[in-house]
Amino acid sequence: MKSISQRTTFATWLALLTLTAMSFGVSYVHLGTLNIPVALAIASIKAILVVLIFMELAVEKFSVQVTLAVSFVFVALLIGLMVADVATRAAPPLLSFPPS
Repeated sequence: MKSISQRTTFATWLALLTLTAMSFGVSYVHLGTLNIPVALAIASIKAILVVLIFMELAVEKFSVQVTLAVSFVFVALLIGLMVADVATRAAPPLLSFPPS
């Protein structure tokens, strides 16, 4: 079975440190409505690097890769359905106090 080289692992570690510094720096920059998407993009890139290199998914069998991909799709589906449920609910009725 193939393995990830030490050079690749070290380069990934440096990339993660750089992305962490970028994430810290972006937290002090006012980007308006882009603050959250930029932070999520950086976090997603870091997560992908960790999964592919440190968890060695890049050199795993195809079946393991497909299993992980399907798991992410199902989690995304569940989150999407939850958001749709909350977004389409009617507002609760206002209560008057004291009840008459």
